[in-house]
Amino acid sequence: MLRVAICDDDFLFTGMLEKTLRLEAESSGIEIEIDVFFDGVMLEKYIRQGNIFDLIYLDIEMSQQNGIEAARHIRETDKSVLLIYISGYEQYLKELFEVEPFRFLSKPLDHSKFSQYFQEAYQRISENNVYYQFNFNKEIKKVALKDVIYFESRNRIVHIYLRNGEEEYFYGKLNDVENELKEINQRYLRIHQSYLVNYDYVRKMNFSNLIIENNGTQITLQISEDRQKKIRIQLCDLASRKAGV
Repeated sequence: MLRVAICDDDFLFTGMLEKTLRLEAESSGIEIEIDVFFDGVMLEKYIRQGNIFDLIYLDIEMSQQNGIEAARHIRETDKSVLLIYISGYEQYLKELFEVEPFRFLSKPLDHSKFSQYFQEAYQRISENNVYYQFNFNKEIKKVALKDVIYFESRNRIVHIYLRNGEEEYFYGKLNDVENELKEINQRYLRIHQSYLVNYDYVRKMNFSNLIIENNGTQITLQISEDRQKKIRIQLCDLASRKAGV
């Protein structure tokens, strides 16, 4: 199921966009769920309540709160949702980089571009919907890696901290988790013998600490002295890839 939000205060355009989305998804055999918002404040509030979207179509110019300001607040809660901006004006393009848009669509809508960007977004989302599986009390469990903030090893127990505030755990070694993730996901940073961190939640790094953020709450984790140089290089590399450099 692909969860999509549309946020635009143009009622006619929003109705057309929702219809176009449903037709595009249906023609591709993609199951889709769409929520419509007519201002950024309501969308932001809905996300802060714990609702998660895979993709958001966001208008830039809205009367109550513009799309860039809405995205700044959304990014405080959700670092991984894909944002496709829609606007009749291109003077905002430089401002968009700070909120990490996936694509930009101009009004009036170019349907070939719309189809292309939807398919590219779906492919990216599908690639990110990878799960980590583990055993606890003879029960097989799994968590979506995009929802994991970080793994922590403590007293031979691996704790998994999730972005919805929940915590899972199992008996095991963090080295084994790291080796498994290397085969399927390169966005985790081993900053310490006890911590394996999801890059998508990294806010900043200072000399000896990494600061991660989720739902507006910041957590500071120590970087081992022998790993500091390597982590700085990895962070630069991941940032470059994310920006498409």
